[in-house]
Amino acid sequence: MHSSLARITVGRDDAPTLVLLHGITSSAISQADAINHWARHGYRVIAVDARGHGLSPRWEGAKLERAGEQLVDDALDLLTDLDTQAAGRAALGLPAAPAPVVLGHSMGGVTGLDVAARRPDLVDAAIAEDPAFTTPAWNRLLRLGAFRQVREMESIAADPRARFEKETRENPTWSHREVRASVEASTGVGLGFIAVGCVGPPTPWEEVIDNLAVPTLIVTGTDRVVLRGEYLTNITRRANPRISTAVVVG
Repeated sequence: MHSSLARITVGRDDAPTLVLLHGITSSAISQADAINHWARHGYRVIAVDARGHGLSPRWEGAKLERAGEQLVDDALDLLTDLDTQAAGRAALGLPAAPAPVVLGHSMGGVTGLDVAARRPDLVDAAIAEDPAFTTPAWNRLLRLGAFRQVREMESIAADPRARFEKETRENPTWSHREVRASVEASTGVGLGFIAVGCVGPPTPWEEVIDNLAVPTLIVTGTDRVVLRGEYLTNITRRANPRISTAVVVG
């Protein structure tokens, strides 16, 4: 099935490819610095707007009812598109890119890992920055508290400049361009999706970790991250030899 997700593509069709999957309430353009950085280093970068974010299609009833699985389906459709394009170029005798590296943050991180675990034939490697792994109990809390995030998105939409000033004041080292793009993305995110409290696919995190068969790097930090302390230790204890981890202090 052809992917309908909006995307930004920079670089040659035959270059090593990075697929960027953003976190909840964000967008492809909010990763502008990363896109420019990796493109300058010779990569083809494909930054995707998740469904209900940026310029991608909005959530519809049937898809919203299975939102977590739909995130995976959307990513798989995109990767299948890229695989078909590469096969077409090869059939024509043109140079084709190898399978892409999927690099995701938070919601995008756990979605990318899930996709890599399900279809290693479509992915060369996976990188996840603070993937939003959850538990059934945590998912219940997210659903119960989703109305608060809806209110926050409405507040940002009402005064995006105030949010931009708050973020740059509290995080002086952050790229102003990316903060501005992130705030703009928040003003247009589909509130129906936010209201269901979904932050990623429903696959149990243990199943994802155990089934990863491609080289995988999981990156997290020590401040304002989900995956820290015992959460990270639980992943390393499963001893999947394909997985490496890195912690950025501060």
